[in-house]
Amino acid sequence: MELDVSTARWLVSEPGLAAVAAATTARDHDEDPLRILERRRADGLTRQRAAAVLAAAEARRRARDRWPDADALLFTREALEQASDPVVSRWRARRFAATEVLDLCAGIGGDALALAAAGARVTAVDLDEARLVLLAHNAAVRGLEVRTRVADALAVRSGPDRWVHADPARRRGERRVRALRDHRPPVGELVARHGTAAGLGIVLSPAVDLADPDLPDGEVEFIQLDADLVEAVTWLGGARDGNAAASATLLPAGAHLVRTGPPTPLAPGPVGDLLVEVAPAAVRARLHDHLGARIGARRVAAGRALLTVDGDVPGSPWYRRRPVEVVFPARPKVVRRWLRTADELPVEIVLHGVAVDPGEWWRALGRPPRGPQGRRIELIRTDAGATAVITRAVAPVARADGG
Repeated sequence: MELDVSTARWLVSEPGLAAVAAATTARDHDEDPLRILERRRADGLTRQRAAAVLAAAEARRRARDRWPDADALLFTREALEQASDPVVSRWRARRFAATEVLDLCAGIGGDALALAAAGARVTAVDLDEARLVLLAHNAAVRGLEVRTRVADALAVRSGPDRWVHADPARRRGERRVRALRDHRPPVGELVARHGTAAGLGIVLSPAVDLADPDLPDGEVEFIQLDADLVEAVTWLGGARDGNAAASATLLPAGAHLVRTGPPTPLAPGPVGDLLVEVAPAAVRARLHDHLGARIGARRVAAGRALLTVDGDVPGSPWYRRRPVEVVFPARPKVVRRWLRTADELPVEIVLHGVAVDPGEWWRALGRPPRGPQGRRIELIRTDAGATAVITRAVAPVARADGG
């Protein structure tokens, strides 16, 4: 454990909080961490307390980008790294409003705070008592009531009168895990223990394999924050969105799409007037064909999620459109010859299943200026072989609905 319970209890005391605030201010003024430790030791703190103060100050500073009230809260480095973004926690918590919920693997309380703020009656469960001490402090800062319980997530009882939220660890050391048996606790064991709960939501790696044998038969939601796919959630019982098999969510806009049956793949065809790049959350939920069917698109290849369409299509937060300028065989000399005749724009090289070195391609193109807001050389593995599609950028669309 990175923090023992006696030190955690001291941290949440008036002297501990004052020491963390002073250390945070000192680090904000670029004071050397060793100097801060020396000063705290000279003030009479034990080595363990002084180290905990500095660690809490550093974690608080890192948390500011995501937690608006970070300077009033307490974190540990590891717990902060494991915590979901508050925007994501608030989105998940909506399914638990007005329920009696066990928040398993609660850590320093990011999800528990969101659940309580949404109106759930929360009992936060974790094996690390020190983290629960910090969680109780953070709940008090927010004016929220959260009960805490030191226990194993697989030992507590749930049953049909309670809802369960679980966020198992998805790291082994510095390595992120993908297989559900490697989550801690394993997802299959969580489902076996809490599958009879009134509603159950388990946070998963966003890279979860939909064919994983431990993935339960329910809804899998893929959540994207801005451009990044950040997590998946399996929803069971009353937490499931009707008969949804999969869903995709775009945050912070809150756009949400649901798939109830198996996907129907679009037929592949030649590159048209636009390339359409579907949001990663929709691709992982296998909703890209559904979105493509809405706009009359086809796949560029049978095994690719990249779509193409003739004519123009309306903007949407679910995809990015890129007008096609020209299509060539994937040979740098051919593309370089064409670039010499075109207006000069920054270039980026994007690979879609083609195994080449982008740096070598860029050098072979004559080292044109680089940048994401100009022209793309899209190297695509189509059913007929490698193709170079040159496209232009279009500004993305941001909307809060599901269209």
